[in-house]
Amino acid sequence: MTALPLGFGVSGTHGTPLVSRSSTIAMIERSFDLGVRLFDTAPAYGAGEAERRLGAAISAIGREKVRISTKAGLSSAGLARRIRDFSPGGIEASVTASLERLGVEGVDLLWLHGADGAELTGTLLDRLDALRRAGAFARLGAAGRGAELDAALDTGRFEALMAPVHPFLDEVESARLARAKALGLEVHAIETAGDAPSGVSAPRSAADLYKLAKVLRARLSGVSGRGRVSHADGLRAALARPEIDLALVTTTRPGHLVEAIEIAAAAARRADGRAGADPLNPA
Repeated sequence: MTALPLGFGVSGTHGTPLVSRSSTIAMIERSFDLGVRLFDTAPAYGAGEAERRLGAAISAIGREKVRISTKAGLSSAGLARRIRDFSPGGIEASVTASLERLGVEGVDLLWLHGADGAELTGTLLDRLDALRRAGAFARLGAAGRGAELDAALDTGRFEALMAPVHPFLDEVESARLARAKALGLEVHAIETAGDAPSGVSAPRSAADLYKLAKVLRARLSGVSGRGRVSHADGLRAALARPEIDLALVTTTRPGHLVEAIEIAAAAARRADGRAGADPLNPA
């Protein structure tokens, strides 16, 4: 069967004390049991805590059984402070620290976390080539939301693209995805439900406090976005696009994870023309 086109993001509350380390590890292991093989994280998620949790889970699952992706260029300190450093030395230090936290010799995908065109210097790209030759990562990707992705595509040095993919994309965003696919890049979809803040609802768990804080912060800052659909509808729409190889989902709720697995399994069956397989027991 076609590989499940779904990755699990160890991000958001999974890098905070609102979710215990054991709960995060259990979600990663459950994702793996249900067929997920790519796990994404970043040093900016919980100041490296998300990477540590993924590393602990991978040590139990087995490194050879999964694909790991992490990011570089953006890190965090405290709840809100973000540190941006795309200098060659800063990127190398970030990658080295990430590998230590993950407990691995190298990752399958390294994403530059929102580098703009001016930051994509020849010196930086050459340093990344050296890190790749040393085994720090296998493939280089660009993660972002706008023109910084065009700058990355212009270099011809990237092999993967991570971008928002939802029903409200404009022509420029859609053309960018088509260009990436035409160039042979692996395209990962994020934020598939849309770019408008979600509705406000009473939190049912400590993890929900994180989501509520994000929604309130977005609304207070005047962010309106273009629209929003349910997570299920957004995921279905993203995986139906021919440019998309994989969509990322992050959740703390087992029921949401199972729903995403079922949607991704149906997309995989459509991709290989096979029907009737049990989505919870992928080949």
